[in-house]
Amino acid sequence: MKKLIPAAVFSFILLSIIVLVGRGLNPFDRRMFTFHDDTQAARISEIIVNLQNGHFPPRIAPHLSFGLGFPVFNFYAPFSYFATTILSLAGFGIPMGLKASFFLAVVLSFVTMYVFLKSFFDEYASAIGAVLYGTSTWFAIEIFVRGNLAECWFLVLFPLTLKFLHSLSQRSTKPLFLGTALTVSFLLTAHNVLSLVGLVLIVSFALLLKEKRRTLVAIGFGLILASYFLMPALLETGSTQAAALAKRTRYQDHFLCIGQLWSSPKWEYGGSAPGCRNDGMPFVLGKIPIIMGIMGLLLSCYHLVRKTGNKKLYPVSLFMTALTIGSVYLTTYQSAFVWDIFSPILSLFQFPWRFLVFVMFGIGFFGAYLFHGVRIPLRPLAAAIIAFALIFTAKKYFSKPWLMTADEFANKFLSANYISRTVAYNMPEYLTSKADYAFWKSFDSSIHPDSDQKIGFDTKEPATLIKGPRMKPLTSGLFQKEIETQGPTELAVNIHYLPLWSIFVNNAQITPTTFDRFGRPILKLTQPSVIRVLYHETLAETLSNAVTLIGYIFIIVLSFHSKLWTKLKHIIK
Repeated sequence: MKKLIPAAVFSFILLSIIVLVGRGLNPFDRRMFTFHDDTQAARISEIIVNLQNGHFPPRIAPHLSFGLGFPVFNFYAPFSYFATTILSLAGFGIPMGLKASFFLAVVLSFVTMYVFLKSFFDEYASAIGAVLYGTSTWFAIEIFVRGNLAECWFLVLFPLTLKFLHSLSQRSTKPLFLGTALTVSFLLTAHNVLSLVGLVLIVSFALLLKEKRRTLVAIGFGLILASYFLMPALLETGSTQAAALAKRTRYQDHFLCIGQLWSSPKWEYGGSAPGCRNDGMPFVLGKIPIIMGIMGLLLSCYHLVRKTGNKKLYPVSLFMTALTIGSVYLTTYQSAFVWDIFSPILSLFQFPWRFLVFVMFGIGFFGAYLFHGVRIPLRPLAAAIIAFALIFTAKKYFSKPWLMTADEFANKFLSANYISRTVAYNMPEYLTSKADYAFWKSFDSSIHPDSDQKIGFDTKEPATLIKGPRMKPLTSGLFQKEIETQGPTELAVNIHYLPLWSIFVNNAQITPTTFDRFGRPILKLTQPSVIRVLYHETLAETLSNAVTLIGYIFIIVLSFHSKLWTKLKHIIK
């Protein structure tokens, strides 16, 4: 009976989340909502194109930017897109696959937060904290306002990673070591910026634990498994406009006033704007969650000062206190001087309110701390009632009034014209550094509605003849192009040039040095020639793939080789 009651409470709460909060995310309801990042569907579509052409891991989205190709997958954390692609190919289709992915992120965030909190608190306190986390209004904003798939899956993986690290520090077993390494690798490929911060946080957390060596080694293995993305993303950023555009982003315009976390005049679906009253989107975290979080934080501080309570929890409480208070501070205008000092790093965040992810995490932890530390009669019933009340209150935020059918969503956000001429302008930082950004941007149809019809070349052709006799297109594929010229010729190859394209003239590889304003390579040929342009991973990408592959081979061998595990266990114990 003692085991059945907690299981019944957990099941009741999980079912409530699925029924109430999940109602607006039901993937079997053929209606879909829109959100800020309307490139999500196109990204999934382009990953599928890569898979169909045998390219894994994907690096480039070939249809984007007038069919010139965009290296979005080389620089944007892929985990959430892989997960969503699986759902899409499993029968949901892309629009409902997106919806199912958001739904799973909500449900799994509750589960992963619960298992993390269960390391420190009883079942009922852990359930309350998990509800505060998984049904946070900020989670609803991430989905229905921002549509940020990557951050939603980061919210799933962050508590799970901490759980594995904590468990591994307690027991050195093969499943825990392997699970920790895999989960760390998933976390590090979940979101560009948050994953980097997450790496700092999980290393800091590991250093607080009793057995540091084995947890740090597991993190190291996680880095190896994530190398296929991390190495090229760090080493090849210079081939794009990312650094230049990051300097143009004014993080100063996106600080919050502390009152914005407490209340918002209305629930809107606009964007972030300078000042405290001009934002078109809410930043509220909910009054009851904030109160519970503050009360739990104060109780934790009281235990730390008076040296009472569970002493084994002191390091984790200090970590969570610093993380929560520090994250709140970094979202506000009062932290501007800190951002200015560390602007080379913090400017990558673009929006200071991204730190609300960790505030939301802290509220979940300290909400659990409060329920665990206060004596409440009939705890199972009290936990079920409080959790249901929180879920019922949150359900109104987990929906959106503006709906369209899945077909309408696909026609709008998966049309060839939209993918070719619109999507790339929502992530311009991945434009090749060889292009003239201002010129390329002038064809953005959201700014200049008619300009996207005037680019001046036929994107269906492999190249554009500038001068010389007629050229003969031989192949015009997404990942391969071939042209034959009849004599001295000058032409522009229809690609955004990046090192992952290899160009051969009469079977001799060349490196172009001249480019037009779109970043297309200009070839000046003095004789009849055959030009082949092939998508080909760079040396850094090939090596990073090899590092990841070796890591997975080692993990597989370790899974079945008991003597190897015994030797490794002896080293890391």
